[in-house]
Amino acid sequence: MNSSITVIVGAGLAGAEAAFKLRECGYAGRIVLIGQEPWMPYDRPPLSKAYLKGVLATEHIWLHPETRYGDEDIEVRRSTSVRRIQRDARRVVLADGDTLAYDTLILATGGEARRFPASGGELQGVMTLKTLDDADHLAARLESRPTVVVIGGGFIGLEFAATARLAHCDVTVVEDQPHILSRTVSPVIAAYVHGEHVRQGVKILTGTRVERILGDAKVTAVELAGGQRLAADLVLVGIGNVPSDTLAREAGLVISDRGGIFVDDEGRTSDAHIYALGDCASRLYPGLAMPLRLESVQCAYAQARRLAASMTGQPQKSHEVPWFWSDQFDIKLQMAGLPLPGDHTLLRGDPASGKFSVIHHNPSALTAIQCVNAPGDFVSAKKMIAANRSFPTELLTNTDQSMRDIARMA
Repeated sequence: MNSSITVIVGAGLAGAEAAFKLRECGYAGRIVLIGQEPWMPYDRPPLSKAYLKGVLATEHIWLHPETRYGDEDIEVRRSTSVRRIQRDARRVVLADGDTLAYDTLILATGGEARRFPASGGELQGVMTLKTLDDADHLAARLESRPTVVVIGGGFIGLEFAATARLAHCDVTVVEDQPHILSRTVSPVIAAYVHGEHVRQGVKILTGTRVERILGDAKVTAVELAGGQRLAADLVLVGIGNVPSDTLAREAGLVISDRGGIFVDDEGRTSDAHIYALGDCASRLYPGLAMPLRLESVQCAYAQARRLAASMTGQPQKSHEVPWFWSDQFDIKLQMAGLPLPGDHTLLRGDPASGKFSVIHHNPSALTAIQCVNAPGDFVSAKKMIAANRSFPTELLTNTDQSMRDIARMA
């Protein structure tokens, strides 16, 4: 009998997937999955979209049926938090003072929604969207059609803005950067998404900072830099996530300068007995000088596969191309790869048609693609990026040829 014990801290997608991948790879030891929330592991991306709209029932949000954890002999401890890691003794101390020994510890602690940093963030009606409880509370509030202000023009903020607008709410998005999605997509795509939101009735203020949130017990308005006030019954703060790396930091593990637990390609931390994956983990990627955290469901799946293979001595497959997506109104935004410094961009298609792609490439390779309502481009380009080779620019911009045909021709 295998007497080894693997403790996984964090019962989100990354932690749950690590547990199941370990079993798939033949790991026969004890697996304990620890989560702070009262729920079994669930899928987070639908929270700002299908689930919040009410078109995805709660029973469809669970990652696996509860019985499957028992079938795979995976212990799930819900409503349980870890206070600290005792590396020398190889054990974790739980919030109630109990301890749990491990041979291998996996940190899948994810991230926390960044809170509004100035006055008013504590008022009733000022919310974030990270957990199932958050989504349930927001869904209940949207039923009364409140006046909504969204702070932050990133993916979560815009997805929520679209959902709230479809619920017939008055919605204003306030973004302090010159354009929305400034950290994630090319300007031409940002402009297209901006225009579609405005066409649907969302008001967007860019280059504008929220100074404070006003109200007594409940929020009544937000005040912008310069003094303008926007009425608000509900404020959604969508200004990014902070990696939950406090446990690792306090245990003396190496932390990236930009936050996140530094890991190697297989997810190992600076302690040979501790791995990390998901939103809390940061690693180096080819062509990039600084470690990066990739907050993506697909990246978490890929990291879980590599981690489980490493722990069980299985052969490693090549790294998968990271990919991401977002749904807003009728916009399906799909992205693959990581743009590199010095890349050139190509526009494939016409934004006025509502179907186009922005391709990132350099003389050596096609590195990334960002697609608007162009799933064919996305699927083929993902394979082309994985091939790590270049393609003639005159072909890439020729929409008379499919990306699949271009991959075959070049």
